[in-house]
Amino acid sequence: MFSRLLCILLFGLPLFAMGKTVTYEFDISAQRVNKTGVAVEALTIAGQIPAPEIAAEVGDLLVVTFHNRLDVLASVHWHGVILPGIQDGVAYLNTQPIAPHGSHTFEFPVLHKGTFWYHSHSDLQIQRGVYGPIVFREPSTSGGSERPELQALTVLFSDWTNEDPTAVLGNLKRDEDFYAFKKDTVQSWDRVLEHGLDGVMRRLGQSLQRMPPMDLADVGYDAFLVNGQRRASAPALAPGAEQVKLRLINGSTSSYFDVEYAGGPMQIVAADGQDVEPFLVQRLQIATAETYDVLVPVDADYAYELRATSIDGSGHSSLLVGAGTPVSAPDVPAPDLLQMDHAGMQATDGVAMDHSPHAPMNAMPEPDAHAGHTPAAAHDGHPMPASSGMPGQGAMATASPPVVAHMTDYRYLVATTETRLDPNRPWREISLRLTGKMNNYLWSFNDKTQRQDPQILIRKGENVRFEFTNETMMHHPLHFHGHFFRVVNEQGDRSPLKHTVDVQPMGSVVIEFAADEEKDWLFHCHNQYHMKTGMNRVVSYADSSTFDDSMATAILPHFRWFDRTRINATGNFLALDYSLFEERHDFELRLDSNFDEIHEAKAKYLFHFNRFFSAFAGVENMARENEREETLAIAGINYQLPLLVESEWRVDEAGDFRLELESELQLSRRFAFDWRWNTDNEYRYRLQYSLNKRWAITANTDSEYGTGVGLQAQF
Repeated sequence: MFSRLLCILLFGLPLFAMGKTVTYEFDISAQRVNKTGVAVEALTIAGQIPAPEIAAEVGDLLVVTFHNRLDVLASVHWHGVILPGIQDGVAYLNTQPIAPHGSHTFEFPVLHKGTFWYHSHSDLQIQRGVYGPIVFREPSTSGGSERPELQALTVLFSDWTNEDPTAVLGNLKRDEDFYAFKKDTVQSWDRVLEHGLDGVMRRLGQSLQRMPPMDLADVGYDAFLVNGQRRASAPALAPGAEQVKLRLINGSTSSYFDVEYAGGPMQIVAADGQDVEPFLVQRLQIATAETYDVLVPVDADYAYELRATSIDGSGHSSLLVGAGTPVSAPDVPAPDLLQMDHAGMQATDGVAMDHSPHAPMNAMPEPDAHAGHTPAAAHDGHPMPASSGMPGQGAMATASPPVVAHMTDYRYLVATTETRLDPNRPWREISLRLTGKMNNYLWSFNDKTQRQDPQILIRKGENVRFEFTNETMMHHPLHFHGHFFRVVNEQGDRSPLKHTVDVQPMGSVVIEFAADEEKDWLFHCHNQYHMKTGMNRVVSYADSSTFDDSMATAILPHFRWFDRTRINATGNFLALDYSLFEERHDFELRLDSNFDEIHEAKAKYLFHFNRFFSAFAGVENMARENEREETLAIAGINYQLPLLVESEWRVDEAGDFRLELESELQLSRRFAFDWRWNTDNEYRYRLQYSLNKRWAITANTDSEYGTGVGLQAQF
């Protein structure tokens, strides 16, 4: 940090002498908000969602004061902004939290241009509305690369739930598929069979590898928003405008979006605030917390729709750019999860085959049929004249530039300058496996949550390489505070610089950065529900770190116990299953009774080593008809077998061994079949029909209790 400040003083002093002090002052408060027809309590900055845009120029001194009107702690992080660590905004790690009914002022120089955003780093306040855009521009007097006649519009995408975010997390903890029913993305066997033998073999292959059915998003949202609305209109366009810049920000809590513009392909000119060589893309997948700057054509006669569709197909937001006749963007079909490969890609996805945006045109696929012709585009950052013809048809150059049909990774991003690190510096390589345990909704690095392994040590002056291997079926947007890193791709020495990188399901990514900062910086998955359940670390510079156990306790996700209850009341018996659990520890109680002479009760403590293996100890109390009641101590292990069969291997104090197997088959969206069998020849087979995620009608046959029909409740 000292070297950076010294460079600023020596070389940037004339620039900062021209700069000005830019001041903002906001309240963070709670208020009722209605985004879907239902008013719920949310959090606002300056009374609005999203928060007001913060804008400044390179060389300015930015001073922003937040007054916390809440009864709980709040915080603000400057996402993607290079600044002194004490201003970064992670409560207790490098910045004090904003106390209830207290205030905090952030003050730092603006060192670079770009599109960024700010948001809370406390609890799940970002899901409730504490987020807003940041725009840093070149000085207006510097003759910078941003052409003053090119109008720029800020576009902030987000997701919205009417539920309390804490309740959302609790639902995910209790049932990993809780929101699949709401979104109608239940991966059932009737859907598998619709795909014939190929679908059956895919599902069996996944099950043999103990992979649960894929879903691209965890939460069933009530709405997706653009600039705080489900359907919005951009500000009025400048008279005679032929092209505008859209500053796209994914400010969601956990959603990825496929973005498409009705006027034709978008020209990407910057990613995460860093300029890239311009290229055209028809549909852009933007990960949680990423930003892109794109140039698009506009026409006075039309209002082109910019549509952001959630990648699970559960909804979209819409922004109209222009004031003429509306032109809709194409519908994005819901993904067929049974046809996706391990990287989460459709087998028929139209991604350009060549790895270079400068490849010959015949190396690229044709744009989608609905895309129309190539629109007015910018070449090397300079606008080209737009056509006043039919909607979606811009001017055609003599040799049209290639168009990427659907950009889902970083192969096309080329930095405008060389980003290669100094090869003479020492190198440190760190491998991180992205791991998860869906049945308790636990996310981690190398099978350890931040609570179990909180810190990664590096040294100033090194080149650091992170190698990420995603072993889960979910996307993970990984964000590193206070640094830009190069995403090592096919572009070699001109690999792009970013602050957030998507690691696709079962995919791998390598990033590199020069370790030139000091102290401690947060590194985490920006899916807030993944971060809050363990997928984060503190990256510490060993020679200057102030991170200790007391700080670790303060900044870690809240230590929380969750509970899960299922009651099945039928004509032949009553069954109660209750679990109280946290990261690795689990207390279970299971009770079956026919209200007469037969009952069985088990109480167990389990320790989970990983998502497949746990050990337990407990007691079992049994009463059989015309038999003596007995209580036994039990111990054993649980292990998940291929085909997602759960096995229990146990022994009791009398030395008797028993193996128990159980599993569940989702037959359709509403019908499921589960079974349990053990080597004492006890069994239970049950069919259930889900009315919703709380209630179901059940029918069962049991070796002890006979046959019955009834209701099941779970909460």
